[in-house]
Parts: sequence; structure tokens; C-alpha cells
Amino acid sequence: MNKLLTFLVFLLPLSLFAQLNNVGINTATPDSSAVLDIKSTEGGILIPRMTLFQRDVIKNPATGLMVYQTDFNPGFHYYNGTRWTPVAKNNNSSATVDEVQTLIYTTSGF
Repeated sequence: MNKLLTFLVFLLPLSLFAQLNNVGINTATPDSSAVLDIKSTEGGILIPRMTLFQRDVIKNPATGLMVYQTDFNPGFHYYNGTRWTPVAKNNNSSATVDEVQTLIYTTSGF
């Protein structure tokens, strides 16, 4: 019991300290307003790439979750708490996201 108490007393301050810090990649001084600050002049971040079907089978997506959809209405999509929404409308597509989803589900047996 004494070892457990000592462990918890040691662990608690470390976990509180870790929650107060922001993380920097390629920087020793991450911006204090960011939880994650990535600095680079040679590359960017790569958002997960997936098909519309793969995106739609994500269980309980968090509000604000973002993916890059590779088919149908390709581009960045985020979950707004109710449905997936494209970040920008693709001017080359005449079908809406809902129309494409309906077509896929009705033709695939879902």
C-alpha cells in the first residue's frame, strides 16, 4: 500500500504538468495558444485519406474530425456534429454529398 501511495504522489504532479504544456514538432518553443505547433519549411501535415465509404463507417466521429475524401466529392470533409460537410464545394461536381451517399447506399444494399 505504501508503494502504491508513493507512486500516486509521484505520478499526479507529472500528469498535471503534462496537461499544461503544448507540444512542438521541429520547434523548441511552441506557440502558447496551440496544443500542437508544427514548424516546417519543407512539408505539411497529411490528413488521413479515405473513400466516402471508409469515412462513413467511422464509429461516433468527434465534432470537428477531418479527413481527405478520395472519391466522389474529393477534398477535405469535417464532421459538424450531425453530418460530414465538405470544407469547400467542388465546382466540378454536379451531385451533392447527400445525393452521392444516397446513390451509394441504395445501390450497395446498405
